[in-house]
Amino acid sequence: MDRGYGRPPTSAVLGRLAPMSDTAVTAPDDAALANLEAFRRKRDLSVRAPQGALALAATAWVSEPTTVEGVPGTWSPSPAGDGLQVTADASDEILVDGQAVDGTAIVYGHDSMTPSSVRFDDHRTAFAVGPDFHGRFALQVWDADAAQVRGFQRIDAYPYDASWVKHGTFEPVEGGVGFEYAKSRGGSLRQGVSPGRIRFEYEGAEVELLALPDGDSLQIVFADATTGDETYEVGRFLFVKPRHDGSVDLDFNRAIVPPCAMSDQFNCPLPPAGNRLSFPIRAGEQRPVFAPE
Repeated sequence: MDRGYGRPPTSAVLGRLAPMSDTAVTAPDDAALANLEAFRRKRDLSVRAPQGALALAATAWVSEPTTVEGVPGTWSPSPAGDGLQVTADASDEILVDGQAVDGTAIVYGHDSMTPSSVRFDDHRTAFAVGPDFHGRFALQVWDADAAQVRGFQRIDAYPYDASWVKHGTFEPVEGGVGFEYAKSRGGSLRQGVSPGRIRFEYEGAEVELLALPDGDSLQIVFADATTGDETYEVGRFLFVKPRHDGSVDLDFNRAIVPPCAMSDQFNCPLPPAGNRLSFPIRAGEQRPVFAPE
């Protein structure tokens, strides 16, 4: 799979700013190990959930009346452009927001003020996502039995490493820092804006990362010297929350594989050029493991 564009930063780039003290935790304790174990249990439950990463069965972008493979109904853009419209009769047994569809119903987008839920049967559900750059919405179909069907076993991960809990800084930038990034399913480069720069120290040199906003957190999409070998080839995600004073903790033990590692229906962001690190980060998740076919 294409691992994106750009090249890892050279040592000169890593050291382009004055070094900062490395205050990484140096020894694990029972609380840290227990917290990580709880995080990994929660993560396992999340990916196995009825609408977890393993369950995404289809993403169908809709620009005109069409059928979607595997589910009943005719799907079209909603008249107001705020989601999708489904046309079906009672025998199709489609529920939208708990009401059986016999005629037409509007499925409002997942990020709207009043998102709609769709249910086809006891294991298949759906919702509408979008709009994309063309103003289209997509029907995303979830199959709660997919994890079992795909033979998912576990997510392999490195043992806890206290040296990969880094204490860094977040420097807001007025107007943000623009950058380009690719997506795992190809297509044109996308434009991203990081609200600032995240910095931490590695072996005496300062590392700088950019991030995408994600609610009240920042999503760092990164690759390192383990990517494509010891860890998933697209890269990994790390979510951080800067404090009001600009300090930020980067616990790479909580780095996760992207959802496209679980289902090829996801279109994940790839690491931008500056987030492709030349050194190995042997912490966090490595790869999902599936039973042999």
